[in-house]
Amino acid sequence: MIIDSHLHFPELKEGKTFEDSRIRLLQDMKQDKIDYAILIPDTGSSPIGDLDTALKLTESDKQLFLLGAINILRDKPSILQKLDDLFHSKRIIGMKIYPGCEPFYPTDKRLTSVYNLCIKYDSPIVIHTGISPKKPQMARYNDPKHIVKIANKFPQLKIVIAHYFWPQVKYCYEVAKPFRNVYFDTSALACDEVVKTTGMANIRDVLTQSINDTPDNVLFGSDYDLGDFTKHISLIESLSLSKEQKRKVFYMNAKRLFKLQV
Repeated sequence: MIIDSHLHFPELKEGKTFEDSRIRLLQDMKQDKIDYAILIPDTGSSPIGDLDTALKLTESDKQLFLLGAINILRDKPSILQKLDDLFHSKRIIGMKIYPGCEPFYPTDKRLTSVYNLCIKYDSPIVIHTGISPKKPQMARYNDPKHIVKIANKFPQLKIVIAHYFWPQVKYCYEVAKPFRNVYFDTSALACDEVVKTTGMANIRDVLTQSINDTPDNVLFGSDYDLGDFTKHISLIESLSLSKEQKRKVFYMNAKRLFKLQV
């Protein structure tokens, strides 16, 4: 079994609909033997779909689970009640925030209510990290040194660091590894730009170390369709790990962390 813990709808193309994107996603999942996936919407109007779009398209889908998403710079306070309702009805299984894509830090006090909501429902918060090639200076907002402050302040909060703060993947792991409530996903680590900037040897080394040190805290993710399913599967398969460790990465850890009924 493979559970992709971090993907998006394919970017909407001219003349296509989001239903077309959903169909393409499911076709690609079937082709590459991805059994289940956790879909992450964008905040606001976006070619990969916002939360409302994702809710409509995944309402009766048994393969796709959904995260909520929030932008504290634009969303109205009423969004919190909506997210609470979605957690309660089990329409979302966690949250995603995008520091670095937007200019705010994970330590922003406006996020306290979001973290408390995740704690209330024992659901993870996924935090975007890493550089944006067009705006590398924005990575200061998602530096893991800020994330571990949250991990320390909210020990009951389960935090998933997405993308290992590439290209500084080893720094990311060293900063975050003391915290058992911090998890990592592999999303985007097999993308060409990430490999070119970070180095495949560095990526393999940090993944191997992470999985050996904390085998329950690393989740498979591809960042589809920016990321390629096959390349990310091959990345995990290429590591010198036991079959049990690989099973944990590919599906067991995500199933347990997000409490998936699969």
